Amino acid sequence: MPDRSRLPVLYGFRLTSIQGHKKRKNMPNQSSRSYSETFKLEVLRDYYSSGLSIIATSKKWGIPRHSTLLKWISRYPIDSKSLSLSAELLADLKMKQEPKSREKLLEEEILRLQKALEVEKLRSHAFKKLIELAEKEEKISILKKDGAK
Repeated sequence: MPDRSRLPVLYGFRLTSIQGHKKRKNMPNQSSRSYSETFKLEVLRDYYSSGLSIIATSKKWGIPRHSTLLKWISRYPIDSKSLSLSAELLADLKMKQEPKSREKLLEEEILRLQKALEVEKLRSHAFKKLIELAEKEEKISILKKDGAK
């Protein structure tokens, strides 16, 4: 029977011999990194004011794990005095977090559709003027007249 201590063993996706396998005891742990209170608050202010995602903010500030930023967010709520966010930003962030009622959503949809209608009316008016101008300068009929086949 062969000596089992010399046979390759599957660790993850790489074949390694049992003798050659070493545990990473002396490797520094990246999660043991500590950040100052002012740095944490600065990163959180940037996160709230920029509108970037948690992952994008973590990359921007060189924080290796986005879970670190999630911990900071739970530790320092939006209305925390230590963050000292502007009143406008606080109101905007709180409004984004509140669940909207069906009526509020419908009102917003009506406003959006009214704005879109106004834009389309302006476009239609602009096209009519463009056609009139082209007909006048080129002396040709672009639009069909009533009764034309």
